[in-house]
Amino acid sequence: MEKRPSETKQTRKIALVAHDNRKRDLLEWAAFNRELLAQHELCATATTGKLLDWRPELIGVARYEPSDEEDTAEIAIVVQDYWQGRGVGAILLKELLRSAAVNSIRRFRAWVLPDNHRMLDFLARHTDVRRRRTEQGVVEILFTRRDAPAVG
Repeated sequence: MEKRPSETKQTRKIALVAHDNRKRDLLEWAAFNRELLAQHELCATATTGKLLDWRPELIGVARYEPSDEEDTAEIAIVVQDYWQGRGVGAILLKELLRSAAVNSIRRFRAWVLPDNHRMLDFLARHTDVRRRRTEQGVVEILFTRRDAPAVG
């Protein structure tokens, strides 16, 4: 049996747009179809988006924790699979490094699994890697901001 397009599981990009005098109709339709719409990537004008009042989805987290070493912090960055390769990680890393610099943190350490080539390549592209070593099956990366002077 052939599936109709409405029965497929393919994610689609859907824009929700309505003239001011039709916003109520669009909002009622969106509320009725909320479960179906949740399976797709939505965008809306500012007014319509605010009226929908749907909670934003957490797509990534970046954090640092100062270490015992002076001006050094341990970092972690996680981005949901769907959002990887779309620049989210680069934005998170840039803001994390900027925030850390305000707190006099200049060097960073990350532990990455050796088969996580995307993260290893990401750090090599966006930072100045000062040291890379593998111990007990984990790669330790010590790095600085790309625009920071060499430390050491």
